[in-house]
Amino acid sequence: MENTINDVKIYFVTISAHKYLHIRNYESIGYWDFWQRQSQVSGQDCNTICGLLDSIQGKLDDMGGTEANSGSGQIMAYINEPTGRICSWGIPLAESYGVRLPVDYCGEIPKQMQIIDVPEGEYIVFEHGPFSYQTQNCNVEQKIEEAMKNFDYNASGYCLDTTQGRVFYFYHDPERFWKFIRPVKKL
Repeated sequence: MENTINDVKIYFVTISAHKYLHIRNYESIGYWDFWQRQSQVSGQDCNTICGLLDSIQGKLDDMGGTEANSGSGQIMAYINEPTGRICSWGIPLAESYGVRLPVDYCGEIPKQMQIIDVPEGEYIVFEHGPFSYQTQNCNVEQKIEEAMKNFDYNASGYCLDTTQGRVFYFYHDPERFWKFIRPVKKL
């Protein structure tokens, strides 16, 4: 099933099992707040973490770019955590920043990061195509939020999978897309 509403493509995918190497925050509210809070933690400021993540080989989303949260494989994600902050979706989440790695990754894990196993699962994707960050970012964000809020899960036969440890991925690369990837399970 694929549907497009207000320039937002909505479709389902299966994502293979993988690992997620990251730092996390249980109190932040959004990207900018996340990095502001992390800058108060020794060794977890944006420049340090992005540099460490750039040095990791074999990232699943690495397009060979150099920009954080873009073609370099670095992504923001939200992890279902009972001790996390209750988000606008009504789910307790910990915000995180990291990279997806192959399930058999056995390389270095920087001391300020943690790694989790993410099982294969089904996901719903809310995706907007390329846009101008300078002039359209707020509008695209609003379109994505509305699409996620108004999506009829019952009609699709799925619901959000809020099992502890499930990961919601957020890709923000204006030259390619704005994409939320949320775990789902069949009703």
